[in-house]
Amino acid sequence: MPLIKPVLDTAVKVTLNTAFAAAMTDFVAVIKTSPAKGNDAEALNLTAAIVSASLVFSNIAGPGISTAVDAYIRSQTIITPPGQAVATAGSPAAQVGATTAPSPPALIV
Repeated sequence: MPLIKPVLDTAVKVTLNTAFAAAMTDFVAVIKTSPAKGNDAEALNLTAAIVSASLVFSNIAGPGISTAVDAYIRSQTIITPPGQAVATAGSPAAQVGATTAPSPPALIV
């Protein structure tokens, strides 16, 4: 996944759409299997369906979004700019002026 926002947007949208569809499917399933016994029972059934659907949504959306963000971040190429001060072996005098050379690109793994 290249480090561009539209790629991340698409991954998050797909995850949220999948999670929402699964949550609504679960919501309908809980409502259909709940016995109808008057207004109080219907309110309890609706609450149970909302809680169940919310759990389904968060169990899909949470890991899906964190995976998309993780992949997005890890796709970044890191290059150490030249001239960064570094410590070297030896006396303090030997360390004066020690800097890095440009690094080759490094992928975050």
